[in-house]
Amino acid sequence: MYAGYVLVMKYNTVLQSWVHSLRKISPETPDLEAGGATADSEEASMIFHVGLVRLLTNNKQFAEGMHIHAVSGVPGDVKQTFEEFDADKDGFISENDLKQTMRRLLQDEPSNVQVEQTILEMLSAESQRKDTSERKISFQDFQEWYNTAEIKTKAELFSLFKTLNIAEDGELDENGYEKFLTHLSKDEHSRNKLAKISPFTSQMAKNGKISFDDFFDWYKQQNELRSPSPQGNENENTEEESEGASLSFPPDLYGRFMYIVLFPINVGLYFTVPDVRWKNGWEKYFYVTFLLAIVWIAIYAYFMVWWAVIAGDFAGIPQAVMGLTFLAAGTSVPDLITSVIVAKQGHGDMAVSSSIGSNIFDVAMGLPFPWLLGTIVYGHGIPLSSDGTLFLSLLILFAMVLLVVITIFLCNWKMTKGMGYIMFVLYVLFVTQDLLRHYHVFRVNF
Repeated sequence: MYAGYVLVMKYNTVLQSWVHSLRKISPETPDLEAGGATADSEEASMIFHVGLVRLLTNNKQFAEGMHIHAVSGVPGDVKQTFEEFDADKDGFISENDLKQTMRRLLQDEPSNVQVEQTILEMLSAESQRKDTSERKISFQDFQEWYNTAEIKTKAELFSLFKTLNIAEDGELDENGYEKFLTHLSKDEHSRNKLAKISPFTSQMAKNGKISFDDFFDWYKQQNELRSPSPQGNENENTEEESEGASLSFPPDLYGRFMYIVLFPINVGLYFTVPDVRWKNGWEKYFYVTFLLAIVWIAIYAYFMVWWAVIAGDFAGIPQAVMGLTFLAAGTSVPDLITSVIVAKQGHGDMAVSSSIGSNIFDVAMGLPFPWLLGTIVYGHGIPLSSDGTLFLSLLILFAMVLLVVITIFLCNWKMTKGMGYIMFVLYVLFVTQDLLRHYHVFRVNF
C-alpha cells in the first residue's frame, strides 16, 4: 500500500493532467496579475530565476556575470538588492560585504582578484579617485552600477532569446519555447510547474508565438514575485551552512541557556554524524549522515517513549492517554518543524505533503512492521482492542480525514490562518471525544 502511495505521488502531475483531459479542462493557472503569489508560483519563480541565471552566466567569468547575479539572482528592486549586499547594514558595501554576497551567489569562495574587479566595476569614477584606506560602495554608486546592469541584462536576455528557435517574424515559436523550458530545468516536474504559472502556455496554444517584449515583461514580473527573506536571516543561515555545526560556547545569554539544554544531544551528534557543511570532502558522506540521523532519531524516540510511560505511571495517567496526547505531539514535532520551514519558503505543497505523507507512513509502515516482527518473534497474533471500539475508532479516523479534505477545499486549496484555526478545533474535538470514551463518560460499542 505504501509503495502504491509513493508511486501515485511520483506521477501525481501526470495523473492530474490525465484527469483534466478526461474532464476537457486545463489545469488552473494562478492569476499572477491579480496580486498574491501562490506557493506554486513562488516555487516556479525560483526555478525560473535559478535556470535563467545559469543560462545567462554560462561560460562567463564570475565578475563578468556579476550584473546578472545582482539583477536576476537577488529578488527585489535596487534598494532591496543593495540591502542584500550590505551584510553589516552600515549603509555601505565593504569588501567583506561583497565577498560574503559573492560567496552566497557563486556558492564558492571568490578570489581576491574577483572581489577587486567587482569593486572597481561598482565604484564610480569619482569614488575611485578618493584616496581612502578602505573603499566602500555607497548606495549612489551601487544604483548607478545597477541601472547599467539592468540594461546589460536585458541585452543579454535578448541575445539568449535569439539563440532559441525563432520564427520568421523574430518571435519565439513553439519549438523555441519548449527548448527554453528544457534549458531552464532538466527536471520534468519543475518544467511542469513553470508551464503552469507561465502565461505563455495559453498564449502559445492560441497564437503559437511569443514576442520578446512579452517575454521580458514576464521576466520582470517573476522577479517582483520573489520577496526578500527577513533582514539578517539569510546571512545567518548562510554563515551557519558554510561553517557547519560547532560546540563553541555562544556569547549571548539565551544562546548559552539553549547550549546547556541541548548539549547532551549536540555532543553525540557532533562526534558521530558527519556534517556535510564542513566541506573539505565531507560532502560525499551525505548518505552516512542521513542513515545516522535516522538511527539517532530511533534512539531518541525509544527513550522518549520510555520516559513518557514512566512519567505517566507516576502521575497516574493511563498509557492510552499518554500515547494520544504527549507521545503523539512529541513524535509530530519533527513534522511540524519541517512543515513550518518549507511553508515559510513558499513551498505550501511540500508542507502539506510532508504532514500527510508522514502519517501515511506511520499507518502503512510504522504500525504493521512492528506487528510483523512481533508475530515472527512470539509466534502468534497481537490483539488490537479488548473493548470493542476499534471499528468506531476507524470510522472516526476516516471522518477526520474527510473533514480535513473538506476544510482544505473550503479554503480554496490554500494554506490560510482560517484553515489553521479549523484544523486546531478539529484536533481538540478528536482528543476530547477519545478521552471521554476512554474514561467511559459515554460508550459506543460496535
